[in-house]
Amino acid sequence: MRALVALTTFLLLFSLLSVDTVRAAEPDYGSGQFHELDLYFYGDLDGGSGSFNTTAPASDSDTESDCPQDGNRLGVTGGRNWEDVGSWFSPAFNTNATARGTVPFEIWAMATSGSVKDVQFRATLVVPGAGFLQSETETRTVNNNASHFSTSFSLDGEYQIDRGQTIRVDLEYSGGDDWQPFGGSSDQIVALTSSLNHSAGISLELDHFRTEFPRIEVDHAREVVEVEARLLSAFGSEDLQSETWGLEVRGTSSGTHVTVAGGVLEDSNGESLRVKWEWAYNEDEAPSDTYYLTVSCGDIQGNEWESSGDERLYLVVHQSDIDNYVGWEDVSINGATNSTTVTTGKPFAIAITIRTAGDPAIGYNPVPVVVYYSHNNGPLVLAHDTFTFVTPGESSVVSFAMAFDSPGSYTLRIVLDKDDYALETDETNNMVEYSLTVADGDSGLVSGDWFESLQDLDTMTLGIGGVAVLVILGVVMALRRASRSEDMEWDDDDEF
Repeated sequence: MRALVALTTFLLLFSLLSVDTVRAAEPDYGSGQFHELDLYFYGDLDGGSGSFNTTAPASDSDTESDCPQDGNRLGVTGGRNWEDVGSWFSPAFNTNATARGTVPFEIWAMATSGSVKDVQFRATLVVPGAGFLQSETETRTVNNNASHFSTSFSLDGEYQIDRGQTIRVDLEYSGGDDWQPFGGSSDQIVALTSSLNHSAGISLELDHFRTEFPRIEVDHAREVVEVEARLLSAFGSEDLQSETWGLEVRGTSSGTHVTVAGGVLEDSNGESLRVKWEWAYNEDEAPSDTYYLTVSCGDIQGNEWESSGDERLYLVVHQSDIDNYVGWEDVSINGATNSTTVTTGKPFAIAITIRTAGDPAIGYNPVPVVVYYSHNNGPLVLAHDTFTFVTPGESSVVSFAMAFDSPGSYTLRIVLDKDDYALETDETNNMVEYSLTVADGDSGLVSGDWFESLQDLDTMTLGIGGVAVLVILGVVMALRRASRSEDMEWDDDDEF
């Protein structure tokens, strides 16, 4: 059983009703900002593998990885004799990220004994979703002076890397010395990495910064909002620069834009930074509004990152003489408040009128609206989550469309301000339950489909049988109206 998404404006009877889309949450693959990050190679590949990260080399000493001597010479037919050197792996990503663009690659090589002509490297970049991207460097004669080798890869789109996944670079080597039938080569070529002079690696255009908000809490007694944020980089907290973080708060309706000073580091565990702010909203004269939070932070390469979470802050500054309420008569299905039957697989529209009483001086009153449904007394499932602004003395309509695959008895539960952001004069009128029967489209029960087919018929074709059906329909609708008071009853003691 699932709620089907309705993406467009829905035509109800003879009026046009705009709808909000009910969408499943998608993974957050970063902040929406891309920066080119330099990823430096570390580790001796003689052991099979090394690593790379965003930390630039700080040492003058090279890491030397032996290139297999069997690759020094061409093959018997004159072709390249490629040999594996090893692989560099990124750490497992701490958060989802997105990669794109051209990826330059460079390493250095020198001979610790002898020399080899026409040395060439072949690199393979492995990015989740993009597959294996292979590219070869230019050829150079390598002796005891370090030689630079470079190439590049091209990502033909944006590729999403999930938390816990890695990217890697495989390195192969071959030389261009002439093939000899007897004996191997004693010349030794090494790849140089991890030093200031030979900072080998790749550059990757990446969106990998993300902010999570484990706690956003309003302390009305102190007139502050306490915000706790986790700052995550795909390469761990060491990639983020301490003391460079900031918090901005923006009101969606009032246009309020506040930069919150301070920010205290609560914890750094290698994976993320946990930072806490306190926003004195009264000192900033912030009105009641729905606010979005944006956290910024710099990384160790000087990039500035910003990320806005999905969490919303409902701030109601005026705490007296306000009451948000909804009743069963404020809920309409397909434009009718007495409609209780829809058809399986057929989108239907729900319109909810939100009303507010209280002091009309309260200019901004954000009201969170959450709609759940249950099937045959089963568990509640989230169907819709939004908010609307309702000034006391006025009302606002929240509408959306959905459909059900399975027939049966459904209950819609509409809850206003379920987390009690507003201190209301009456907290008992913020929830209503609505009974709904979903009929099988093939069952012959009266439904919206029946009305559509009826409208397509010519009046003469309808005839006496059609009139009889209309009479029956009128009786059915009358019985439904008579039973409405029983269908819409709900217990004030029901807990959500």
